[in-house]
Amino acid sequence: MLATKSNSYTFQKDGIWYFSRRVPADLRRHYRTGRIAHSLRTKSIRDAHVRAMSDAAKLDRFWQNWDQTNY
Repeated sequence: MLATKSNSYTFQKDGIWYFSRRVPADLRRHYRTGRIAHSLRTKSIRDAHVRAMSDAAKLDRFWQNWDQTNY
């Protein structure tokens, strides 16, 4: 099975699905790298998509709150 990137911010490595998201340019100075990535701890593409969407929503809320409180 070919692993392809999609809008779900996922990629597969050695059968395990990962979440990966670029840090917005205006927040990059607060991070060591320009990308956030972590294991979704699943081999199921269906579970990976659900977990990635949840993680993306949490990250969006965090970044939105960060912008509101720090600017």
